Amino acid sequence: MLRNNKGQIRILEVFLATAVVFGALLLSRPIYIAFNSGEDQDVLYALGLNVLVQLDREGELGQLISQRNWTEISTRLSILLPVGISYNLTIYNEDLEVLNNSSISNGYLNGGDVVSVQYLLVDRDDFNFYIVRLQLAWMK
Repeated sequence: MLRNNKGQIRILEVFLATAVVFGALLLSRPIYIAFNSGEDQDVLYALGLNVLVQLDREGELGQLISQRNWTEISTRLSILLPVGISYNLTIYNEDLEVLNNSSISNGYLNGGDVVSVQYLLVDRDDFNFYIVRLQLAWMK
């Protein structure tokens, strides 16, 4: 005798799809990494420098600064930096005058272990010279 198993297979398919979705949600949660206090500053400095280099690939950071697009810079920093890190970005011209008139930050930096990364930048289009200072700290 033949049985109609279409309904049973659909129920199994729904259970498997649900298991896959919940498994993906469990595996994609933010991962918090704890470091020793001595390694914290080295990790933050390396992370900050890598983020600035990534932002400046193909001259994009210089273009964003010359366009005064502070919100796009802030958005890109928020995407590139991991959860749990607070940042503040300040951009200076060659006369050491602050260019960004609005805050490029995602929160308040603690008074404690703040790491400052300075990055020298030349805009490829206008040949303007900028100093980019990124300050990073772990949120506690």
